[in-house]
Amino acid sequence: MVNGLKIAFIIISIIFSILIPVFAVAYSYKRFKISFKALFTGALIFIVFALILESTLHSFIFKYTAIIYHPYAYAFYGACAAAIFEEFGRLIGFKTILKKYRNWKDGLSYGLGHGGTEAIIIGGISNINNLIYSFMINSGSLEALKAKLPFGTVDQIKNAIINTPSYMFLISGFERLFAFTLQIALSILVLYSVKSGRYKYFIYALLLHFITDIFAALYQAKVLKSIFVVEIIVFVIAVFSFVFIVRSKKIVEKIS
Repeated sequence: MVNGLKIAFIIISIIFSILIPVFAVAYSYKRFKISFKALFTGALIFIVFALILESTLHSFIFKYTAIIYHPYAYAFYGACAAAIFEEFGRLIGFKTILKKYRNWKDGLSYGLGHGGTEAIIIGGISNINNLIYSFMINSGSLEALKAKLPFGTVDQIKNAIINTPSYMFLISGFERLFAFTLQIALSILVLYSVKSGRYKYFIYALLLHFITDIFAALYQAKVLKSIFVVEIIVFVIAVFSFVFIVRSKKIVEKIS
């Protein structure tokens, strides 16, 4: 059985991953009249550069190299790939599709699209599946899928949900919220780099993205043992990101 606390944490994670990004878009449109073109460009760039191109590279690297057996190399590669694909995606987006969109609100809009899509796909959809499976486990209906799914799949799903500590589902929601905040900040930083012509700020975006991801990658590679240490670091970065988002408006708008 899946206990009520675990189900509650899954629901909270869904709220963090889906409802908060949707609310942020609605609020930003009402308050700042953000561009939907920038919003959808952010979503498109994330899908193309992160979910398609980066994932294709991962498939090649994991198939033809032994990098997964070398934890530090695996973590370094994963953080580098995420930073390079996503930040160059932002740069290309602002230099091409959004070359006439140079206001602070356009960076905000792009970040909402990029970060919101990431939160919904990675956090929202996966936790919706977890919630459905949890109800199916509790009702006994999951067993009926054994005849329709490959051997062992149902047991894997069941064991993954039951054996995962309840707090991990809550952490996943907070992680999406932190990442969502960071993605908006990075988008504004890259916009500022393009608008000012000072590409050292693009390098800063690359480095910040890498630094944030390397801790999660080290945890995934089992080098770092505590998820709480990772999330505290990401939380601190998210707080500074939020402060930057708020204060960057005047900085970006000063550039003609």
